Amino acid sequence: MSNVAMQPRGGRSVRASLSLTVAAALAVGLSGCTASPEPEPVPTPIVSPAALVEEAAQVLEEHGLYSGGDWSAERDALLAAGASATTLEEAHDLIAAAAFDAGGRHARFLPADEREAAYTEAPSAPPTVEATQGRTVTITVSAIGHEGPLAEEYARTGVEGLSALADANTCGFVVDLRGNWGGNAFPMLGAVSPLFDTSEVAGFVDRDGQRDAITVSTESATSTDGYELRFDSDADIDADAFGGKPIAVLQDFYTASAAEMVLAGFSGQGNVRTFGEKSNGLATGVEGFLLSDGSEILLTTSRYTDRTGAVMPEPIQPDISALTGDAPQLAHAWLAEQCSAA
Repeated sequence: MSNVAMQPRGGRSVRASLSLTVAAALAVGLSGCTASPEPEPVPTPIVSPAALVEEAAQVLEEHGLYSGGDWSAERDALLAAGASATTLEEAHDLIAAAAFDAGGRHARFLPADEREAAYTEAPSAPPTVEATQGRTVTITVSAIGHEGPLAEEYARTGVEGLSALADANTCGFVVDLRGNWGGNAFPMLGAVSPLFDTSEVAGFVDRDGQRDAITVSTESATSTDGYELRFDSDADIDADAFGGKPIAVLQDFYTASAAEMVLAGFSGQGNVRTFGEKSNGLATGVEGFLLSDGSEILLTTSRYTDRTGAVMPEPIQPDISALTGDAPQLAHAWLAEQCSAA
């Protein structure tokens, strides 16, 4: 149930997934993974449209977040339509519509050619860390659709940037998630790890109530389902530079999917206040299921939880509502109040 870069079932050992917002960005311009790792070549054996639809129907019924009740009517309708399909393109259209039904708007179907593009064209800009007004430090958490070395470097950049700029005189911190439409949550959580006041910060829960917890340190981000991102930062973390200091988190409508997992990570932390607009409302985990023609169903299978195990709302509302352009000013004003009161 981990929200990580695209790794389809059928060649993986952990329940890993791309944040669907990323794949959607590549295909429709909103929300996706160049050297991510590149997908392994997938043979495309001849498969009939009906057989492909039947294969997909089993995946959707067994794993979809919203197909956990009696989905037999939807399954039977899908199989009947699949039996009448004469081309794989028709089968793909049927599967895409059914994936939306079983997985909601965070689900997507990728034909083989789109799947390859989703793996090879994702963004990987690292987070930026800078000293900002009022003795504050701001980290801008950007979208990343990768795992492996790029994800490791992303997390290290955040940890080392925060460590380099924060000291005992630092007033507080700003975490800017505006415009971050998702990707791989683990490097994002790793990048901001010095700011967390506990190690178990968030998690997932599937339709059957099975839970996975995410544990974060300044060296790794791991999930109890077996996924681990190790980035082994050499930064010397000064506890006096971070402990108990106020944190303002900025969010907007384009804060989506994996970025909403970062919001979940800060949810319930006492020294945190969020500013801006409601998030996009994709606080759900997505898994990839590879089909026999090389296509893939990216299926919503879980909901995000905070550090207490509570399910995150969709969308996630800020503590202080503001237009996205006004949020930084309000955040810095709040941080100044906290510092003067300390």
